[in-house]
Amino acid sequence: MIRRIRRLGFRLRSFAVKLVAAAFIFAIVPVLLYQQFNAAEHQRNALMLRLVQEQGRLAGEAVFPLLDQFSPRSADRLNQAVNRLADGGISIKVLFRPAANSGSRNFLLVASAPETGVEEGRAAMDRLAENGVLTQLTASCEGNEPLALRLPAGAGASQGGSELLTYLAPHATRGGCWVVLTAQPTGTLPEQTIGQPYWQHPEVQVAVSIYLLMAVLVLSIFTDVWRNLHRFRDVAQSLVRGEAVSFAAENYIPELSEVAAEFDAMVTTLKRSEALLRQAAEENAHALKAPLAVISQSMEPLRRAVSPGDSRAQRSLDVIAQSIDRLDVLVSTARRIDETIAGLIDRPRRRVELSALLERLGRGYVRLAADRSIGLELRLAPGLVVTGDDDMVELVAENLLDNALDFSPSGSVVTMELRREAGEARFRVLDQGPGVPETEWERIFERHLSHRPGTTEGGGDHYGLGLWIVRRNAEAMGGRAWAGQAPGGGLTITVSLPLAP
Repeated sequence: MIRRIRRLGFRLRSFAVKLVAAAFIFAIVPVLLYQQFNAAEHQRNALMLRLVQEQGRLAGEAVFPLLDQFSPRSADRLNQAVNRLADGGISIKVLFRPAANSGSRNFLLVASAPETGVEEGRAAMDRLAENGVLTQLTASCEGNEPLALRLPAGAGASQGGSELLTYLAPHATRGGCWVVLTAQPTGTLPEQTIGQPYWQHPEVQVAVSIYLLMAVLVLSIFTDVWRNLHRFRDVAQSLVRGEAVSFAAENYIPELSEVAAEFDAMVTTLKRSEALLRQAAEENAHALKAPLAVISQSMEPLRRAVSPGDSRAQRSLDVIAQSIDRLDVLVSTARRIDETIAGLIDRPRRRVELSALLERLGRGYVRLAADRSIGLELRLAPGLVVTGDDDMVELVAENLLDNALDFSPSGSVVTMELRREAGEARFRVLDQGPGVPETEWERIFERHLSHRPGTTEGGGDHYGLGLWIVRRNAEAMGGRAWAGQAPGGGLTITVSLPLAP
């Protein structure tokens, strides 16, 4: 459970997860704000509409007493009252339909403020008729009910402008039906707020611009860092393939310049260390093998000088010769260790025809196995190519075959397989020997560990480096190696290597 929690926490710290989370937040916040703004917009519009309606109602009630006493002589008083009420920024029209004429086209424009000429008045009445307003007035007069409605843009135009909101107040008299129509012309505060979507307000547009700028900025920060890390990954993979690339050259974020420079310095140091290790291995091997060769050559005069009957001296010479041979093997082994460690630092990434290499190597081992009365069966899939190094792959295969032949009894069969599995090239060597307990499957890859009958760890001519080199070389080429049980109780060693692109 703790490991799962740690793994989950590790994934949650991913830049990709945080980028997705930030994008989701920036996407969901406008939705929530839209819902709130939309509700506030409806409330504001309802409030402003009611305000305009109340303003129209008051204007109508102020005109009603004059309508009850209207006569041609009092027309000037009506015009003065309408103009005085229109000073508040509203447009007022007083319409009259005689009782004898009930059609919607029989309404007459009696007074208007702001004042309009005859032609403009006729045009305004035509627009009211075209938009169905006069029909609404007829229904309102018949029911003697006030009516509030929203006029389309252009209806009831005054002075070339448009009137968007209106309040209709009917008033019935003996002579007919009077209607006081109040509207909000273009340019007044109610018209600017009512009927205009909230997202068209300058304040909202500025806030949206700032929000979008912030979202782009934050997401660009995550995206730039995430992409830069992926570029660093590509550079690392290119370095493993042996290409001449640089972290600093692929870095596009100034804050990561020092990190990229340190990476380049580390790569340079590692390459220098790899070269020094190989050079030291060569020099040490040469420096030690030269004295050993001199001592070995000096043994011949000593053997001739010592009497054949002096058994003690002859035994001493034999011990010295054996020690020289062991020292020679130790020097070669130390050189192989240094070269293997150097290979871990500078991983080779060349194309290796694995199928052909193992086929050629296996054919040579068939004769060696036959000399020991052991069969060698090859099951190699053709055409598999991996990235690595020919010498390192050959050394891995040789160590596996040597190890299997050493532990296989006479009359048994050793099998070497190669196949494509899980997007990798996997070759394994199976023997029919005594096998290794499962608890020792990891230990046999340790350095200087050798379990052979009649020897101690690292004793005799075996220094427990074969399987250690197998795993180290596999890891140096980007692969891995592991042990398992073969059918029949023997040992299986499997090595996986990445396929070449």
